This record gives sequence, C-alpha cells and structure tokens, in this order.
Amino acid sequence: MNAVIKEFYEKNGIPRILLNPKLKKFDANPDIADEFVYWIEHGTYKNDGAISIEGYTAKKLSETSEYLNGEGAFILLIELREAPKKALAKISKGFKRK
Repeated sequence: MNAVIKEFYEKNGIPRILLNPKLKKFDANPDIADEFVYWIEHGTYKNDGAISIEGYTAKKLSETSEYLNGEGAFILLIELREAPKKALAKISKGFKRK
C-alpha cells in the first residue's frame, strides 16, 4: 500500500468502503501509482516518460473532461489497462452528468 496515496484519500474524505478497493487498484499497478504520487506531490502531470495506455496518458485523459482531473484520470488509466473496451466506450460516450 502506498502511504502517500492513502493519505491523499484520507485527507479528501474518501469513505473506507471505497478506500481499500482504490488502494488495491494502485497496488496492482505500481507504475501508475508512482505517477499518481508525482501528481499528488507536484500538482502536475508528468510529461516526460508518462505512461500511455491505448494512446492515453493521465494528462490527456484529464483534458477530455472536467470530471477527470487528477485521481479520476489515474483510475481511468488503470481501467484502460484492465478493461480497455469498457474504458474506451466510456471515453467515447463522454462524461456527461445525468
């Protein structure tokens, strides 16, 4: 478990029921976790050496919707890796609120 990510979630009031599944996703994807820690610590996305999955980086994902700033972009990057068809369908539909 990444202490920086856990602290980020706790400071942002993420309920415990959501906290553990999110931490497990990052534990299973340590390269994405490292980039998320960089974002937490620097307030910006990596440009050089950023992870790209299905043609998307966290920064590029954050530019697709106002709802994907920061943590949401990294969670979607994990989803692109684990379930690309589902994630690509989500991206193609946009992120409109109901």
